[in-house]
Amino acid sequence: MTSTAVGSGAPAYSSYGELEDAIERAASSAPDALFSVAELPVRAGNAEALLELEPQGHAHYFAEPSGAEHVGVGAVQVLSGSGEGRFAELTQALSDFFANLSDSTGGLRLFGGFAFQPARAASSVWQPFGEARFVVPRFAYEQRGDAGVLRVLLKQAEFSDRAARRRVSTEGRAFLSALTEPQPSARPLSGELPAETADDGEYLHQVELVQRAIAEGALEKLVLARSAQLTLPRRIAPAQVLARLASVAPECTRFAFASGGSTFVGATPERLVEKSGHKFRTEAVAGSIPAGELPAGRLMESSKDRAEQAIVVREVVRALEPIAARIEYDETPEIHRLRHVAHLRTKIVGELREPHHVLSLVERLHPTPAVGGVPKARALAWIAEHERTERGWYAGPIGWADARGDGAFVVALRSGVLCAETAVLYSGAGIVQGSDPERELSETRWKQQALRAALGAVP
Repeated sequence: MTSTAVGSGAPAYSSYGELEDAIERAASSAPDALFSVAELPVRAGNAEALLELEPQGHAHYFAEPSGAEHVGVGAVQVLSGSGEGRFAELTQALSDFFANLSDSTGGLRLFGGFAFQPARAASSVWQPFGEARFVVPRFAYEQRGDAGVLRVLLKQAEFSDRAARRRVSTEGRAFLSALTEPQPSARPLSGELPAETADDGEYLHQVELVQRAIAEGALEKLVLARSAQLTLPRRIAPAQVLARLASVAPECTRFAFASGGSTFVGATPERLVEKSGHKFRTEAVAGSIPAGELPAGRLMESSKDRAEQAIVVREVVRALEPIAARIEYDETPEIHRLRHVAHLRTKIVGELREPHHVLSLVERLHPTPAVGGVPKARALAWIAEHERTERGWYAGPIGWADARGDGAFVVALRSGVLCAETAVLYSGAGIVQGSDPERELSETRWKQQALRAALGAVP
């Protein structure tokens, strides 16, 4: 059967036989490789819906503000790390995987993430995700506009096993069918607002403890996180949450990582770092005001918010200076307007002196003062000892890396974990000298608004 042109000129998927042929070619083209890739151009479809193919297994979704969507389903291999050396472990694991991969196009990206701190992802909420994890998916799908590319990953043992290749082909048919099926409309909660559990009084007490540490000179700034647990009337599919986030947070990177029946989902406004060759770009984001409360321009007039944001700029530049040949940024921040909130943001670009893996830059930058504190070591120690909320992957770096060591990572904010009829939402606020505890608590509430709206939990 002949393929037909779609949109940008990429052929549409038109025959299951084409998928089987692509798998057979991949299996025979690289007998000495440990992994091989079958690649097939396909028609664009409902990318979010693919998460439902592995309700108890591994899957991910990553949608950039540019409109590009990436989905991974299944697990051919899981790369993991733990402890203080988890960034180095994953850098090595990724390098080893790509060295053993036969991929003539070089287009495969692996997606994953890191917990905010080592040894702080052990609770029942975060245990399915671990401290650091990248998954080599069975099916990797990339969609841009009205065209997409499906990549099917094969292990060496499957190269010579025809029955195994047929099983993969059968799974691929289910994948392509799900991609083309209409997405069901999300049912509203019919006015049944979920029950919520949150300890506001404890958060106010912790803000006061941070203020005391700042007054004593132990800290300059600390971002204090909190969680709120919602009991929903029924399970809401992550695909439906992501579809709603596309309308309530269109400026953000939408993401979902699923493992063992739980899904970490959100829409973050904050880039951590992007690297291509020797060039990189990052940003310093801090200072917040809810949309509609006051003119966003008031952020520029707030000495507290300007000082908080200047700290982030200073520390981001300080982290990258030892490896950078050039760093450029504007002295005056811009206002970053989102649907529910506005921030101060400074865009930072530069060039490396010598080659570095993207995870090397991630390790240097994480956590920025926008999610951790200053001085970094003291802030992290304070969080580990005093913060009641186990952050897990919240405020950690999530993103992708490729065979060249290039990649893009964002900070996992405006997020929560969905499991059955339970949703645990996370947010934080930066505490500096002059912070008002009640205002900081209020800030954590409206930072959850986008995800609450996507869950149907806003009256």
